[in-house]
Order: sequence, then structure tokens, then C-alpha cells
Amino acid sequence: MKRILTAAAIATLLATGHATAQAYTSDGTATGQSQTEVIEAGADHQFMNVRATYNRFEMEDSSNPMNKLSGPCFGVLEVRGGAVEGNGVCVLDGLEGDRVTLGWNARRRDPQGNIHGYWHISSGSGRWLQASGGGTFSSNVNPANGTATNTLRGAVTLR
Repeated sequence: MKRILTAAAIATLLATGHATAQAYTSDGTATGQSQTEVIEAGADHQFMNVRATYNRFEMEDSSNPMNKLSGPCFGVLEVRGGAVEGNGVCVLDGLEGDRVTLGWNARRRDPQGNIHGYWHISSGSGRWLQASGGGTFSSNVNPANGTATNTLRGAVTLR
């Protein structure tokens, strides 16, 4: 009888641990201000040192933990003959004080100048400690005033 209760207690604990994972669709928009330093490397070849400070993430699902995140994203893009490649990181803080870092990889630029690529959760603290997920992004920067709008699609899971 004692072995049966112990096995049942372990099974209950394991089931409870798995039940706490919460998945969210992470579709939304981040807005902020961007600064870009362009370094010419040759004819039709340049590097862009980019930094955007996002003051607010607005997710379509307001219960998404990414909703209201804020902080800087930075990295380097290489532009050669119209092709774009690059990567960087975002260090974002939530309203509750937890922090998440997102890695990003730029893969192309469309005719309107928007940068498209992929993002993923790389690490975090607090509620983000064992988080996973990622998706795609499309980043637009107004060259006249530096206003940055980043449209995200994807999913995250908190454990």
C-alpha cells in the first residue's frame, strides 16, 4: 500500500509539473526609436550597426507575457548587392521585473526597405527562466525620424 501511494504521489507531481507549461501565440508589434551607423565597405557593400530601443510590445493576446516588454535590440547587418544578412540580440524587461533575451537573424530586405528574419528566446530570468519559442519578424525604420516598428509572429512557451 505504501509503495502505491508513493508512486501515485510521484505521478501526481510529474503531471502537475507538466501542466504548468503555458503556450502563447506571439503575434504583435513593438514600437520604439532606432539609430543606425552605416559603414561603407566598398561599392554596393556596407555594414549597419543597428540599435533600436523599444518602449512597448503590444501583443494581439493581451495575456501574452511578451505584452508590455521594453528594452534595446542591437546587432550588425551586412548589405551586399541588395542581399541582407545579420544577427543580434534584444534584452527586454517585463512589468514584473523579469528579463528575457531574444536572438534575431536578419535574412532579407524587401523593396520597401523592411528587414525580415527570425527570432528566438535565448535566455531569461524569473518567469522566462525555462521559456522557449520563436518566430518571424519584419522590421521597418522611418529614415526621416528613426521611428521603429517591428511586427512579430510566432509562439512562446513558459514552463
